Amino acid sequence: MKKLRISFLFLFSLFSGFNFCWSQAEKPNDSLRYYYDLFYRTEEKSEIILAYKYYDKHKEWSLKNNDTITAIQDLRFITIIQKKLGAYNNAEASAVEALRLLDLLNTTNTTKEARIGLYNDLGIIYRNARNYNKALEYYEKSLALTEAPKHKNILLNNIGYIYKEQKEYKKAFNFFTEVYQKSLKSNDKKQIARALSNLGYVKAKLNYEDAYNNLLEALEIRKKQEYLPGIIASYLHLSEYHKDRNQKQKALLYANKVLAIGKEKQNISYQLDALSLIIEMENNSKILEYKKITDSISMASQLNENKFASMKYDFSEEKRKAEEAKRMLAESKLEKEKQKRLKFIYLAVGVFILLTSIFSYYILKSRHKKEKLQQIYITETRISKKVHDEVANDVYHVMTKLQTNANINEEVLDDLEEIYTKTRDISRENSAMNVGKNFNELLKDLLLSYKDNNVNVITRNISKVNWNKVSNEKKTAIYRVLQELMTNMKKHSKASIVLLNFNQTNNKLTIEYNDNGIGCIVKKLNGLFNVENRINSVNGTITFDSEPKKGFKAKIII
Repeated sequence: MKKLRISFLFLFSLFSGFNFCWSQAEKPNDSLRYYYDLFYRTEEKSEIILAYKYYDKHKEWSLKNNDTITAIQDLRFITIIQKKLGAYNNAEASAVEALRLLDLLNTTNTTKEARIGLYNDLGIIYRNARNYNKALEYYEKSLALTEAPKHKNILLNNIGYIYKEQKEYKKAFNFFTEVYQKSLKSNDKKQIARALSNLGYVKAKLNYEDAYNNLLEALEIRKKQEYLPGIIASYLHLSEYHKDRNQKQKALLYANKVLAIGKEKQNISYQLDALSLIIEMENNSKILEYKKITDSISMASQLNENKFASMKYDFSEEKRKAEEAKRMLAESKLEKEKQKRLKFIYLAVGVFILLTSIFSYYILKSRHKKEKLQQIYITETRISKKVHDEVANDVYHVMTKLQTNANINEEVLDDLEEIYTKTRDISRENSAMNVGKNFNELLKDLLLSYKDNNVNVITRNISKVNWNKVSNEKKTAIYRVLQELMTNMKKHSKASIVLLNFNQTNNKLTIEYNDNGIGCIVKKLNGLFNVENRINSVNGTITFDSEPKKGFKAKIII
């Protein structure tokens, strides 16, 4: 049923030069269909008024039930009925009311179609009121909104009407020619007849030879279609054609046909058009002057009334546009603020990701370094065990065998013992150790192992260090570095006193080594180079300070 209604409305809008939309919710009865059919099929004034009363009540019902779309549709019908009855001021007011309701709705295909139709309606109203500039403005608005070829054809035809009534026949001819060509493509007989009749009219004004044939052809098509408004238009055009050529009898023939139909149908508009032509053909100067004056007064009054309604809408439209611009500005500010917040969030996320990446990099780097150190310690332990189990034991076994031989030179035994001692020391220096617990005691044992009758080893504040705050990797590095320094002292410095001072502040540990040995010119060869690498591997630093005969100093910071 809904599709059928849409089809009926489209046909009506096409034939009558209007543009409709239909979006009617189903109601408890089918009154809408009845009054639509009544309105569509009749020219009887009484029946048209019945349709008007129904749509007026239905509009109030729609508004009461917040059905704005249907109320707009009702106002469309009311506007067309008022135009049909010649009540152009009321028709304008109804169209403006419908536009105000449309302004309250979001733009959809339905509201867009309704706006196209209302703009076209207002164009027709202003054309009839001879406010041609206003009419063109609304036709152009409607034309800008539609893409439908049939709708564009209707609007182009209406623009042609404006130029025809302004007696700009050349412009009108261009528009009607385009409309006629488009109508032929659509093969719509009523559109073709309308275009031919209008084209014939302006051709007659321009004295084209085929004008009369166009007018007659249009009339024949309309008679076959039994389309009364079109037949009336053709009669009026033919009457005008003969009047312009001083063919009074033929002109009166067609004018009287219009008058007779007007009286039969009780259509005042038809009667007025016919009588206007008849009076003009009477050539009575006083009657013509009277007609001219009354037409001027009537038109002036109508223009004033129309101006009031249109001014009200134009004002409200400007107000709406201003409010819309204000709203858009506020939304723009909100959008900018939103974008600003989003940029801040993206920046914060980016910084977080960057910091997390940097942190992860250093964590992984530290973990890799830790694993590398662990691997080094495991390798050292493995080598130490191998040296002890294989080399030192074998040397000791050879020494034992040689000691039972009386012919062996004592110097050989001494050399072997020295080799054994060195091998044992290497094994001990790199052997596995447990730094997790009692590291304080382990470190003390290491340092005191270098103390003898010739060397005194003194430690300060070693017991005050909280070794639990120091990682196992750092403790291992400290143990090996101090072991290397003490071994170098024993072998090379000839020191009699060694002082080790420990100081812990928060998470920083400082160890200062001093001896009173012969000193040297500091060269980072194998021993010192290995010491520095060990400290660097745990993110610490070590500095050396020594001169010949001034002892040796080292400062470790971890």
